[in-house]
Amino acid sequence: EDINVMDEGDLCPISSSARFHHHFVLIDATADLTPSQLKLLERLVLSESYLASMMPWDRLSIMMLRDVKPAKNIPIFSKCRPRSGDPASPYTTDHHEWISESQSDLTGIYKDLFVAEVRKAINSISEPRSSAARSNDALKGSPILSQLKDISRLPDMDFRADSGYKSRTLTIVSDLAQNTDRLPFWLQCPGESKCPSWESFKNDKKYKLWAKRVIPDFGANLEIKLLYLNNNFDRNLDKGILEFWMGFFDDAGIINVDFEIESDA
Repeated sequence: EDINVMDEGDLCPISSSARFHHHFVLIDATADLTPSQLKLLERLVLSESYLASMMPWDRLSIMMLRDVKPAKNIPIFSKCRPRSGDPASPYTTDHHEWISESQSDLTGIYKDLFVAEVRKAINSISEPRSSAARSNDALKGSPILSQLKDISRLPDMDFRADSGYKSRTLTIVSDLAQNTDRLPFWLQCPGESKCPSWESFKNDKKYKLWAKRVIPDFGANLEIKLLYLNNNFDRNLDKGILEFWMGFFDDAGIINVDFEIESDA
C-alpha cells in the first residue's frame, strides 16, 4: 500500500481512511530530565522492541512540554508505524510481497524514517532550550493540566474523541508537579507537606473556576499510562501526588489508568 513519504510525510497509507490506534506520548520536561530518566523513557516507553510490536499503520505522536505554552505546542514527532519488512514479524502486513517489492525497501523506510526519527525526537529532549524559552511569550511553570486539556480538544492533535481511532493510549512521562499562577498545585505542598486532594483543590474558591475549565473530555476508548518521575519530588510516594491525579482522571471520566514509577536506586 502506498504511503505518504514525500516532504517528511506522516508515513500513513494514502488510499485508506481506516484508523486503528493512536499512541500519544506527552513528555513533561519543564524540569530537565536526568540522563537516567531519559534512558528509562527510551527503554520503557519507546524502545525499539515496542516500536516493532506496534501494528502497522498505528500512529505514534510524541510531544515535549518545555518551552512552548500548551495552546501553541505541537508534537515533535507524529507518524504512522510503517511496514517493517521483518520476516519474523507476527503481522503478515509487515512481510514483503516478493513479486512486487523488496524487503530492503520496506526495512529502509521503517528504520530510517520511523525508528531513527523516534530516536531523534528523544534526543531532542536533552538539547539546550530553544529561543522560545527566552521570549516574552515563553512557557512559565508546569502547566500539565492545560496541556492535557488542549490535547483533548485541538483537532490538529488528532487525538480528540471524534478523531476516528478505534482506540487511543495517552502516556504521560512527568513528575506531575502541576504549577501555574492560576493552578498552583505544587505550591500547596512545599517541603515534606502533603499535597491536597483533587477534590479539595478543585473546590477551593481561589482555583475553582480554572480547575473545572481544565478537565478534559477524551471520550471513550482511552487508556492512560503514567511514568511517574517520582524521584524529583516524591521519592517515598507519600506526598499524595498520585492520589491527586487519580482523582483528576476519575473526574474526567477516565477509568483505565495504569502507572509505573522510577526505581528507588
